[in-house]
Amino acid sequence: MNQVTKVFFTHSLKFISFWIAVGGLIFLVGHFIYLFLPFLLAFIMTATISPLRNFLKSKFRFPQSIAVVTAMIVEIGGLGVVIMLLVIRLIQEIRDISINWPHYNDLLQRFFTHWLTKVEIYYLKLPGTSTDTVNNTVKDFINTIPAVLASILSMAAKIPEIIIVIVIALVATFFMSYGSKRYLNDIVNIFPLQWREHIGELGRDFSRGFAGFIRAEFIVFLITLFISIAGLMIIHAKYAIIIGTITGIFGILPVLGVGIVLVPWSILAFISGHSLLSIELILLTTVITVLRHIIEPKILGDNVGLDPLFVLISMYIGLASTGVIGLILGPFILIAYQALHKAGVFRNL
Repeated sequence: MNQVTKVFFTHSLKFISFWIAVGGLIFLVGHFIYLFLPFLLAFIMTATISPLRNFLKSKFRFPQSIAVVTAMIVEIGGLGVVIMLLVIRLIQEIRDISINWPHYNDLLQRFFTHWLTKVEIYYLKLPGTSTDTVNNTVKDFINTIPAVLASILSMAAKIPEIIIVIVIALVATFFMSYGSKRYLNDIVNIFPLQWREHIGELGRDFSRGFAGFIRAEFIVFLITLFISIAGLMIIHAKYAIIIGTITGIFGILPVLGVGIVLVPWSILAFISGHSLLSIELILLTTVITVLRHIIEPKILGDNVGLDPLFVLISMYIGLASTGVIGLILGPFILIAYQALHKAGVFRNL
């Protein structure tokens, strides 16, 4: 084996070993994330309130502790009130659906039966047994909906546990935001003296990148959630809070976003003869999508430097490997990789 081949295989082995280690770390963190959930929430909240905290310190000369508390009250407290009101309305709508479910169940079954019959007659010419199978599948799917709603309502039993997590996260947020520089210096001082400058720069790049990403996604989520709920209320859609909340959550996903919820709904509305509702839903989808594509690339590109395609890939891999938490964990690893690459860690791999 000549020298060039030997060097190539050595670097390839190092590179593969590095990414295997990263993959193992992602898997472990994703499956044991509940142990660190309060502190992950605290880190996210710290990144969210840091611009207001810095503004209060620089413009109004607030002491560090007062600036942190004020920022927490304004941002986290205000958001908490809005979330509480939305949750109360959400529970009311879920209970209303549960009470009126026999009526909705009958409507859904008649709708699917009507259109399956049309498909059988005009298009597919399905045998009777195949149509029966499809009908039974549709009925089974519809019958699972009440169980899903009941499981959502049963989460109320976990409220004490949720409150404990939130309290710990709030306290940790105060300490993280108040002593962020000291904690960073303590971490840097662990490493040898000749590494400290590079480690400090790496930490600052990573913190800026992750904080920018969190702020970007948080702004996108709030705008999507607000416009979805407000838009559905304006067009007098029933259960606007439930559907708007689901739409806002799916709006976190790049590229696909709110279309996952609103586009199929608009198609069903058109098929059912509600042409006006279908047009209104398409217009709402367009407005949200346009606003998202104006805001998100600006923040992600200018402040974080992440390509939207790579963000989508990282979120999908994170979701597939570790579940919902991977939607955050995937971009987190991508930002870390970007910071390490900028610091020259991979030059010798």
